[in-house]
Amino acid sequence: MATLNALIRDWAARIDQRPHASGLREARLLVEHVTSMSTAAQIVVGANPLPASSAQQVDALVARRVAGEPVARLTGHASFWDFDVALNNAMLVPRDDTGTLVEAALRRLPEGKPCHVADLGTGSGIVLLALARERPELTGVGIDIAEEAVAGAQANAETLGLSGRLTFKQGNWLNGETGPFDCIVSNPPYISRSEWEGLEPEVRLHDPDRALLAGDDGLTAYRELLPQSAELLRPQGTVLVEIGATQAEAVSAIGAEAGLRHLGVSQDLAGHDRVVIFERPA
Repeated sequence: MATLNALIRDWAARIDQRPHASGLREARLLVEHVTSMSTAAQIVVGANPLPASSAQQVDALVARRVAGEPVARLTGHASFWDFDVALNNAMLVPRDDTGTLVEAALRRLPEGKPCHVADLGTGSGIVLLALARERPELTGVGIDIAEEAVAGAQANAETLGLSGRLTFKQGNWLNGETGPFDCIVSNPPYISRSEWEGLEPEVRLHDPDRALLAGDDGLTAYRELLPQSAELLRPQGTVLVEIGATQAEAVSAIGAEAGLRHLGVSQDLAGHDRVVIFERPA
């Protein structure tokens, strides 16, 4: 019977066949998912055999990973900011780039001051959850059109002990909301139809279409949510939206047409435009 170390080496080598994969890390995550052994525990018992039933389960997951299924889909969990969330099929797998949206929002939310925040297209709730963890005075509502996403985001808030300050509800952007909000954040769909086929297969085949596609030009969501945000923000309240790397100018124009004051654009770690920031004039 093969040792755990030998199996992990084999699984890691197979996973590394995928572009941009991290074989060893991903193999250990799959072992942990099946056996509940942390990486540290795996290292301690690495010279021991792995029970055949567990090895078969991990091997099946590795085969799915080699075929292109993301690890987060295989385990049903993902990390973001400084916490983990459970995922379901109505939610996007969190991307590090969305941390740019959280960072930009935190710069607009002073510490020690109560604020009420709306997160539109909340998905797993990661943006609102991260903001609430950093700002203990914050209250908020996460809105998503998918009922399954809303239920999952609420469960994530409960797991993190944040359900007392955050609520999640099914809805279409801000339709039916009364506000007012101090801050509105959103990572909406922004992929155009022409861009769709060029997406990485891990995204195109495994993330929900509804959370990615936004009409022929990728701007449909902004045309809906920015005018609504302008109506429901407090004076000098802020709206921040994640964008595709080439959309800053177009999204800025949509916000200006809605009566919002353009405050700037934040770049992600790769230097790409990632977040457009607006303010409701006083």
